[in-house]
Amino acid sequence: MDKAHLRSRILIILLTCSLIGLLVFNIATLNAVKKLSASAKETAAAVGNLDYTLQNMGEDLSDARNVLGLKINSYGSDLAQDTPQAPADDYAGYYSALDQLMSEFSESMLRKGCAYFMESKECLDLYRSHNLTPVQKGREILLSSGGKLFYRLSILPYTTGGKVQFDAETFDKVSAAKISTDKELASFIDANNIRIHAHYAQLDPVAKKMEQLTRNPQLLSYLTEQKLYIKKRDAENTQTGYDIRRTDGSLLCSMLLDLVEGNITLGNIKCSSTDELWEDLLKLHTLFDIRTVSEKKTESKLEELSAMVKDPAFTAFLETKGCIIAQTPEEKEESYDFAITDRGGFVIGTLSLEKDTGEVYLFDSDNVVVSSVKKN
Repeated sequence: MDKAHLRSRILIILLTCSLIGLLVFNIATLNAVKKLSASAKETAAAVGNLDYTLQNMGEDLSDARNVLGLKINSYGSDLAQDTPQAPADDYAGYYSALDQLMSEFSESMLRKGCAYFMESKECLDLYRSHNLTPVQKGREILLSSGGKLFYRLSILPYTTGGKVQFDAETFDKVSAAKISTDKELASFIDANNIRIHAHYAQLDPVAKKMEQLTRNPQLLSYLTEQKLYIKKRDAENTQTGYDIRRTDGSLLCSMLLDLVEGNITLGNIKCSSTDELWEDLLKLHTLFDIRTVSEKKTESKLEELSAMVKDPAFTAFLETKGCIIAQTPEEKEESYDFAITDRGGFVIGTLSLEKDTGEVYLFDSDNVVVSSVKKN
């Protein structure tokens, strides 16, 4: 067999193998396509069933909303359509209107309720019978006797059965009730009045003793010496007492009687009795910082100047000028003075710190101000 004939036979074999491979590939592809087509048909059928179910559910939901008088929304089933925009909040106007209604109703009930408990003949007669004085403060009515708080009535922000209601409570919050009539208030007062009177009766001697202490000549002399004074506090619901202040008006401490617990305190110190309170009052200068704000600043500035005149760099600077400054100041009635002298001891100037203002001045030998150093 010649070479040309051999090449022809090999070429025919290769071509035959290629055709067989292509045929196998086509058969396999056809089977895959058939399977995919069947799967797509199943998916389409499932989607169709789902869409049918959703439509039925939507119709049922629409029927239900229609019965309830609610707005019926429409939902398209065509997935190719654009998603509809969410509708605006159609209820905002209703919210606003209802809010206005309830606010106006609440204010109307406040006026009505307070007018009833402040002005009605039934309530005024009740107060007179118990020696109570009513005072309105916003949404509250305070009932006091002899300057002492007995009861607090706080109006509720809603009504029950169209009736205005108040939360009534005793000054010490031991007892509370909801009331809407003078009879209910009378029952509440009758249930608590004896106990409250007894409570205040126990505290009256303590309050009177504290008041006597504030007028004691020994205490007043001591306070004057320490540049302090005592003043009655404004009336409060749960405590009474006095403020002790510095000459600049700043508060040093308060001595208080807690009207709820009956405790006596001087600042943050708890006193077991008025005798212990008296002892503490006579040593205020050891218990508290009695310095005024300006005195604190002046003393701080004095410490600063005292450190400066001892500083080696500062004294070396003065030596280059032929000067010496006193290491300790001379205390005068209105100032602290650091004398500045030459090497022979002649006073050429004074560094002076004023006690009242905290200002630092530099005077010359004729006591004329050369310059001032502003306080911090």
